[in-house]
Amino acid sequence: MRAALRPARRHRPTVRGEELQSLTGEPVEVETDDGVRLHVEVDPADRPDAPTVVFQHGYALTADSWHFQRLALRGRYRLVLPELRGHGRSARGPAGPVTIARLADDLGQVIDAVAPEGPVVLVGHSLGGMTVMELTVRRPDLLDRLEGVALVATSAGGMSAVDHGLPMLGHHLVRWAELALERAAGRTDVLERSRRVGGDLEQRLVRHWNFAGPVTPELLRLAARMMAGTPVDVIADLLPAFGTLDEREALANLAGRPVLVLAAERDLMTPAAHGREIAEAVPGAEHVLVRGAGHLVMLEHPSVVTARLERLLERVGTQRVPSADEVVVPVPGPRTRRRRR
Repeated sequence: MRAALRPARRHRPTVRGEELQSLTGEPVEVETDDGVRLHVEVDPADRPDAPTVVFQHGYALTADSWHFQRLALRGRYRLVLPELRGHGRSARGPAGPVTIARLADDLGQVIDAVAPEGPVVLVGHSLGGMTVMELTVRRPDLLDRLEGVALVATSAGGMSAVDHGLPMLGHHLVRWAELALERAAGRTDVLERSRRVGGDLEQRLVRHWNFAGPVTPELLRLAARMMAGTPVDVIADLLPAFGTLDEREALANLAGRPVLVLAAERDLMTPAAHGREIAEAVPGAEHVLVRGAGHLVMLEHPSVVTARLERLLERVGTQRVPSADEVVVPVPGPRTRRRRR
């Protein structure tokens, strides 16, 4: 059975400006086996037996993409927020293509450094979700400690066929971008200057490809700032990884533990159908589809994502298994008053 509830009306999220001030925790620098220094932030828990929740952000983003979930969960759980190599405050690695396997190795080494023991819950968005899936293959020694997984707006494969909202053309975008960046090799300073000059256009593109409805200017600026802060050559080095992505065999490693698969109905980057495929491959996974949401669903509709993460964390260490049916979460609209006649 498939439950289907739709929001009554579109609405503009109400996010106060002060809520978007950067959150800070204990900074930790983790050096990987190939010498890259990764920036990690750790928020301690109020109780010593709390599980560690590791939030891995997505492509061209930073740990700030988890702002609202971090705000809601800090103190209740031990939170670990690493930034991918070349992103945010993490250093870049050697020049050249970066594989998801390499990112998974990085994530494993972060866990070794800051959470060497005790239960762990992994939360990944987009590229971060792909990294989490690959980690279960490359580090089977961590599976006994893995007590929950949340995969948000992500994919296990088939990304080369995604049209990014442009039928007949979109599936060529990644290859066109790769070729353009290859031709611009050695001239990244010119590309970076062009991005600054085209700031308004970049914000429009950020809105189009990451949000499905109206968002506050603060949210739009946050998303644009994260993406603009990711160097062009880092973006280029990661592009080929999406075309070869295939984490479907990794999904078997998620069986037997609480798993949340949360997809956004109007996601142009990792379509909702990819989330459904992941959920169908993991027995007992909770599948949540957020209506009227785009790729940055955790920023666009933070209360929905946070509530589902809380449900997942409540199940950690228990035998409770949710229905395998897809749950469609409505985004509430404002109440309207009836006119008096």
